[in-house]
Amino acid sequence: MIKIANLEKSFDKRGIAGIRKLDLKLHKNEILALMGPNGSGKTSLLRMIAGELEKEGGEISIEGEIVFFKGQVDVENDNVQKFLTSSVKKEMDEDKKIQLARDLADTFEFTFQLRQKMHELSSGQKQKILIASVLINRPEIFLMDEPFAHLDPYTRVEILRGLFRYIKEQEMSVIWVTHDLLEAQEFADRIALMNFGKIEQDNTPLEILKSPRNLFVAKFLGYRNFITQNGNEILVIPDHAWMESSDGDEYEVVNRYPGNQKVHYQLRREERTFYLVEDQRLRLYSVGQKLRLTPHPQMSFLIPL
Repeated sequence: MIKIANLEKSFDKRGIAGIRKLDLKLHKNEILALMGPNGSGKTSLLRMIAGELEKEGGEISIEGEIVFFKGQVDVENDNVQKFLTSSVKKEMDEDKKIQLARDLADTFEFTFQLRQKMHELSSGQKQKILIASVLINRPEIFLMDEPFAHLDPYTRVEILRGLFRYIKEQEMSVIWVTHDLLEAQEFADRIALMNFGKIEQDNTPLEILKSPRNLFVAKFLGYRNFITQNGNEILVIPDHAWMESSDGDEYEVVNRYPGNQKVHYQLRREERTFYLVEDQRLRLYSVGQKLRLTPHPQMSFLIPL
């Protein structure tokens, strides 16, 4: 659906900010989560794909109609059904437009709001309807740039579940900018991780989690325990991948706190900080307690320095 090769765009004379020889593909009926730190080029890339920003080099090949959803529209005085039917671009009878609107209302669970004015809705309800106003035309390629960032996590996930279920049913293709790794891992078929205008890694969520390509990717995924090995490799130890061992190194528990239905521990060894998450094999530790721990060999992995 989309093929990008050697894409380039500079935003300053030094060439630091911008897109650098970027390659990326989007396949039919695929949800691609585009991730990376602020300023890494995610929004600029979407704008170039959508034709809003001119590229300076490379090629962008697109097969299919593109819609760039930004979640903004000034229709506060329309009622929901009128807003949706007026969003239909294809020529059809008014009854068919109304049926399309009602079908989407069923999908996104806002049937009871069809007669309400847009300004009477909550932020979450309004966002559902704005999404429906785009999907009512069934675009082949759908671009989204964090349209739900202002919503609370519960409402956001509720909308995403309905949205991506509908997208899969309609066989649409999506590039979706998000900063929420857990949401990307749950809903995306692939994650493309950007940094300084280039793709650091592009793979399925599971493969990236299992095999981060470098230290930047590992840190972005939330890994926090790193030990240099042989001067050219880094041993990555997931928080849950520690074993108690009489032969292990000594660590001191300096903090503990609950999170994600587990107990988290902050450890100290030789002025360095490490992290451990409660596991079925571990007992509850106290702050100040000394532990002898070693990395679990089958759960830890190496990446190049």
